[in-house]
Amino acid sequence: MNENLTAADNLFDYFHGKVTDAHASASLDLSDDTVLYISRLLTEQARTDRPTLPEQTLAELFGRAAHAAPSEQIAAYRELGDRSLYLLGCFGESLEGTLVGPSYYKDMGAAAYWRADRALKRWFTDAFGPVFRELALCFEDCVELLDLVRSQHDEDHPDTLLRLFARWRETGSPELARRLRAHGVIVDDLRPA
Repeated sequence: MNENLTAADNLFDYFHGKVTDAHASASLDLSDDTVLYISRLLTEQARTDRPTLPEQTLAELFGRAAHAAPSEQIAAYRELGDRSLYLLGCFGESLEGTLVGPSYYKDMGAAAYWRADRALKRWFTDAFGPVFRELALCFEDCVELLDLVRSQHDEDHPDTLLRLFARWRETGSPELARRLRAHGVIVDDLRPA
């Protein structure tokens, strides 16, 4: 059994430790509340007893959210944002070359979190404060944080370094450049595409 997993009291503690460590090592400006939210997201995604939603696509989920009552609308937008963030952060390279591509997931996820924030502020006491707004405005940073958590354990593998380099070429992210430099990849004289 993995030592790191047995050291945590529960799955949330395990993921929160990983997300906190990744956040501390990255130059991403995310609040502690958003770091907690992302830890909760990973914990929820790891559960095997999650209910299966009838909507298979983001567009179907968006359609349900747009026509729902306020409380159901918030839940649907949140699920849409969470699904987009998780897929991009943990499986982003699998979306490359697909019909809609990563930018579709980014746009849908950020818009969903924005709409959840607006609905919470309009209809409820806004128990989440600025978290959904930050998730919407810093969606790419949140994706990068999840990607960092995912890649922490296997970053020395050559395939992982190639994926990091490809993502850096695509995004020009200073954090990805820093991670590449830490592994001896010289990116200073190269320009992202």
